[in-house]
Amino acid sequence: MDKPWFVYVIQSQLTRPGGKPGFYYVGATTDPLRRLRQHNGEIKGGGRFTSQHRPWKLKAVFGLYENRSEALKAEYALKHSKRGHSRVEWTPEDSPWCRGLGPNHPWIDQSIL
Repeated sequence: MDKPWFVYVIQSQLTRPGGKPGFYYVGATTDPLRRLRQHNGEIKGGGRFTSQHRPWKLKAVFGLYENRSEALKAEYALKHSKRGHSRVEWTPEDSPWCRGLGPNHPWIDQSIL
């Protein structure tokens, strides 16, 4: 079996002008923890947008998805139905593509939410 896929939500820890909280970013990957390290510049491979808003913290992990296609459909559904912090609170009632524990995933450090 191939590696399972996940959809993740990260938040920039930089405060935006006017005291607004940092941006949220949604992505899909087989390894959310590696991807977070990439977004934070610890290892090669982060995105252009995320490189300008470091550091990032993992806020939610959704999944398991069987393949990349499923994960990208879930990512699209989340990006087009929720904005800001509400992306962390995505539920199966919002979309049949929502799976897993989201903000309660064991990879999320509950003390820093």
